[in-house]
Parts: sequence; C-alpha cells; structure tokens
Amino acid sequence: MKDLNYYLNLPYKIKIEKISKNEGGGYSATMPEFKGVALFWGDGESKKEALQELKIAFKSTLIVLLKTNITIPEPKQEL
Repeated sequence: MKDLNYYLNLPYKIKIEKISKNEGGGYSATMPEFKGVALFWGDGESKKEALQELKIAFKSTLIVLLKTNITIPEPKQEL
C-alpha cells in the first residue's frame, strides 16, 4: 500500500537555487516533479534551511493529498 512513508522515501529530485538580493536573498528548494505546486517549496537563509522547509511542506502536503485520494506523481525514471 502506498502510504506516507512510501512517498517520503522515494528519490524525488530536489532543486536548490540562490535567490537574488532583489528578491530577498537566501535560497529556494523545489521539487521538479511538482512543478507549479506552490506547496512544494521551501526557502531559507541557507541551503540547509531551504531544504528543511521543503521537507516540512512536502510531508504536510502529502498527508492532505493521501487523505483526499489525489494522485501523487512518483519520480520519473531516467534511462
């Protein structure tokens, strides 16, 4: 059965980028498989902080998606 732990342990790609000072500075962390989903995003003063925020957002959103039976994309396999 695909539960919360199943999705939390899948190898989703994470993209961390520097935010320009004009946009507030720091770093952003996103998950390309969830492009356009604002809830799968984290930011922080450091890469580590942005990643931690993303993980919190990811877990919280997964809980809601699982409760509402919404399809959750799995990581794309690269050939």
